[in-house]
Amino acid sequence: MVTKKRAVALIGACFFAIFGLSACAEQYRTSDSRDEEVDETKTQLYVQNFDGGFGSDWLYALAERFEEFYRDESFEEGKTGIQIHISKAKTDGMSLLADLDATSAEVFFNESVYYYDYLAQDKLLDITDIMTENLSEFGEEGTIEGKMTDEQKAYYQSDKKYYGIPHYAGYNGIVYDKDLFDLYNLYFKNVPGKSVLIDSETDEKSAGPDGKLGTSDDGFPATYEEFFQLCDAMIEMGITPFVWAGQYYDTYVEKVMYALCVDCEGLEQTMLNYTFGGAEGGTATNLIGEVNENDGYEKLAPLKITTENAYNLWRSEGKYLSMKFFERVVKNKDYYTKNVFSPAHLYTEAQKDFIESRAEGEPIAMILEGCWWENEAKSVIQECGDRNGEEYAPENRHFGMMPFPKASQEDVGEKSTIVDTHYSLGFIKKSIDPSKIKAAKKFLKFACTNQSLNEFTVYTNTVKALKYTMTEENLDKLTYFGKSVYELHNSSDIVYPYSPEKVYLDNQSRLSVHNSYYSIVNGGEKARPITYMRENVNNGAEEYFNGMYVYQLRNWENVYGRYYD
Repeated sequence: MVTKKRAVALIGACFFAIFGLSACAEQYRTSDSRDEEVDETKTQLYVQNFDGGFGSDWLYALAERFEEFYRDESFEEGKTGIQIHISKAKTDGMSLLADLDATSAEVFFNESVYYYDYLAQDKLLDITDIMTENLSEFGEEGTIEGKMTDEQKAYYQSDKKYYGIPHYAGYNGIVYDKDLFDLYNLYFKNVPGKSVLIDSETDEKSAGPDGKLGTSDDGFPATYEEFFQLCDAMIEMGITPFVWAGQYYDTYVEKVMYALCVDCEGLEQTMLNYTFGGAEGGTATNLIGEVNENDGYEKLAPLKITTENAYNLWRSEGKYLSMKFFERVVKNKDYYTKNVFSPAHLYTEAQKDFIESRAEGEPIAMILEGCWWENEAKSVIQECGDRNGEEYAPENRHFGMMPFPKASQEDVGEKSTIVDTHYSLGFIKKSIDPSKIKAAKKFLKFACTNQSLNEFTVYTNTVKALKYTMTEENLDKLTYFGKSVYELHNSSDIVYPYSPEKVYLDNQSRLSVHNSYYSIVNGGEKARPITYMRENVNNGAEEYFNGMYVYQLRNWENVYGRYYD
């Protein structure tokens, strides 16, 4: 029976990893070498994977180990062992829902899976048992549930039952070419009270955004102002600071802008945007008044947030400062390549421009991308090496996720906060043949062991959206980029932008990243801040930010009044 909470019907929202299988990883078979011929003496399990930036090689390796682990196990009468068949999907979870029962697959790994949409249609199998039982059968202690954050547990438990497991994490940010940074000494020097770049690689680098010397972010811009100082220095050296995909420029830049906002706001303040205070309440401590044309504003007193007054969250200081940061980026044509606002400039072309720029003598320092980009672009990295020699071979390329700078010197040292907006999920469809349920549950559970999580990271140089520790042996297999993603994942607070509150479950589309930037400017509604700030000559960020509060205030009662009237 579908309960009231599970019957919440959501409006789907559009949201939007990592070459380098190491020599050690190549021992596993991939999709090109795996024998898919059916062996009728074994249980047959069909698994579908969204074959996007994270790829499918990790799943083939997982399937091979699972088959070996259960080679002598009987899941069905008269059969011994199991055979996993993998299909690659190009449609995400929003498109999958309508055809879920019709597809032959039984276990799924996908993204943009709006969990309560699936629950509302009673499409998911109850997997509470594998989430809460010990993993000792696989040689480890603890449970899958224990690898989740409190926010994940609250969201994925529907009436105290689980129907899905968080899959991979999708972090957007600034990716930099470390080799270029090293070649041109694009790091800050440890000179108290001054912001100057190092003169040589032997100079001591400054403490970066974490405010500590001797850590991985040494030398990186500690503040927004230092970041733009670095960009200006790049231009003087003949380096273009940025490239991104013109095909989806609003999405690419906007998502990184939101990620910067989250880092500025922190976990607790950001989550108010999804809980509206929730049952335990919450206080907004970062609200500001209207911003004037000279970038001036007043900080407001802390405000206890409830559903009735949560429109105030649209005037948070982090929202404004992150918009102002990217206004400076998009308004300075020297900061980016000429095609970043062209719809014809595909994401694959942006990746190619970035990867090949140094070899072609027109270096680009950074790309706005996601943590999956290196896996997605691994063939381009290989081709660049093939054409340009050993210096550009994949094993000699070093990219990294740049730690975000802080808004001001007073914020330096605050813990990093990152956001995962992919809504990826592993699940079993409820309409699975009952004789397959045991095997399907074992497979999903096996995929969440520490060994499997380590293996996923080795194959993709990304991370799963769970808590786990890489072994030193497996860390050594990662690319430089993979290590930077893993470190970011483990050293940061993580925002999963959802909550179990009814106001969120009923309004997921409105509260999505992309749909939360509506504004009213000069009496007209606007939806895309990047476009507006780029085209507006003066005060674009100020006008757009002020208008977001006006938009929410004007529409709040009609949209959310039923939750507090």
